[in-house]
Amino acid sequence: MKNIQRNLARISCAFAGATLSLALGAAAPDHGAGPNDIVVGTHVDLSGPLAQLGTAVRNGLETAFDEINAKGGVNGRKIRLLVADNGYSPRKAMSAVKVFLTRDHVLAVLCPVGTPPVAKTMPLVLNSGTLHLFPFASVDETYVPQQSLEFAIDLPAAEQIAVGLRAIFAERGPLKVGVLYRSDTLGQAVLKGATDALAAEGARPVGVAGFRPGELNFTAALAGLREAGAELVVLGGVPQDATVAMQQAVPQNWLPVFLCDAACYVPELPPLGGRAVAGLYAVAATPIPYPDDKDAKLRAWVRRYEQRFGTVASAEALRAYLDARVFAEALRRAGAGPTPRRVARMLELMSPWKDPDYDGIPVVFTPHDHVGFRTGFLAQIRNGRWTTLTGALPPALRPH
Repeated sequence: MKNIQRNLARISCAFAGATLSLALGAAAPDHGAGPNDIVVGTHVDLSGPLAQLGTAVRNGLETAFDEINAKGGVNGRKIRLLVADNGYSPRKAMSAVKVFLTRDHVLAVLCPVGTPPVAKTMPLVLNSGTLHLFPFASVDETYVPQQSLEFAIDLPAAEQIAVGLRAIFAERGPLKVGVLYRSDTLGQAVLKGATDALAAEGARPVGVAGFRPGELNFTAALAGLREAGAELVVLGGVPQDATVAMQQAVPQNWLPVFLCDAACYVPELPPLGGRAVAGLYAVAATPIPYPDDKDAKLRAWVRRYEQRFGTVASAEALRAYLDARVFAEALRRAGAGPTPRRVARMLELMSPWKDPDYDGIPVVFTPHDHVGFRTGFLAQIRNGRWTTLTGALPPALRPH
């Protein structure tokens, strides 16, 4: 049933995309590549439940493009960023994207935020022949099935958990695993990652407990996982879920190892959770940009960011900033006449690509794989902050 609904949605969006193409008309500019500028759009949550994330992504994109434009732009053109507030609403996101495509003729929709808005709008973008790049969303459709104008960078949540479990087992030896997961797309992906990773070792979770988004009483679920003998709990949820779960485990005198996906890897979680969240593991691919980072260039970036926006820099802001630079490099290599397909081809050909100013895991796209990261590093909360424990871990296998 789910596949039928998905196919119907794709057919509907394909029809809408064809209608939009007719609306553009023969005289429309070629996907945002004008004589003096290149137009890109993003829809992020600035007023809903993910407003903190959406604001960070917008800030990161604006910072990157302002720097690039101050140096003359790309091949003589300035990059003009259009930002729409989707409010974490698929309906609002659809309205914004239709404007991007029919009025603004954007070259790309870059770093859109939110799983429901992205899942709804992405087919429309792709069927109009526009690039859909680097979404901040936990939805399989951002990379499966692969499409020529669709690229994602972040390591999928299921693979984050698989990579993290392998690293923890290598350090601590085999542990009995339980899963506490949010009953949404993110939680299901985390559950799948844990189940698949254990199956590869000939094992399975000793216990599984789901919870509804917004639910904040995990006492019974934790007690069940404890009785099942779980020594490691995989958490599939947002930072608040992880914080509350670990706080509620303390009165039970139960101290298992906890592993969360990258959604929990935010600077606010350690001070919010206090001593209860000490020891929490997470897998991520972009480090939190702390003001005292050992890298001088990153420290300077944090200082500029915080002075400009008056807020703490986050990994999401840094990721959006770096994503914008990946896009700009593909634009530069596409030459004087960038088109969506030419930029897409440059993304494949320029890989592996490592930012010349900021260290990190290289972004790798291939003709057969449009997910930029297939690995990450292991981090843990120590002394009230996230501490990076490893370099790039052994990656998940790339498609051939």
